[in-house]
Amino acid sequence: MLAVRLLHVLGMALVLGGATLTWWLFRQDAASDSAAVRTAVAYERGFWAAIGVLVMTGVGNLGSLAPYVPTVETRWGTVFAAKLLLVLTVLALSLVRTLVVHRYRRAEATEGSGQETDTLRVAYGATALSLATVVALAEVLAHG
Repeated sequence: MLAVRLLHVLGMALVLGGATLTWWLFRQDAASDSAAVRTAVAYERGFWAAIGVLVMTGVGNLGSLAPYVPTVETRWGTVFAAKLLLVLTVLALSLVRTLVVHRYRRAEATEGSGQETDTLRVAYGATALSLATVVALAEVLAHG
């Protein structure tokens, strides 16, 4: 069980740290746009792989608690429901972010457009902030 939890924490570290790094690169001057785009493309691959690990290990962690999971009427159950809702929102918006990254990469290769860097900067900032909130909710669930 410790290995499953370790994988869960490492997966979250990758998605949160990667989003923060990519956001920071998009905040730099225009000279770093191609580096930011390359990082974003790599991040998207790692993000979806890590999300797969997070879902599998999260279900495994929940399965070990299944008989003892409180209902939504309790504080713990409410926080847990909020965490799951936020995770689903992050996943839905991340699909859009991934599509924007690949669209931007194609546009950059053909016409060198720099218009979408603001969109990507905001998207990665929002991803990092949302994932940090998920981590905070997870801490509340683990430690009250």
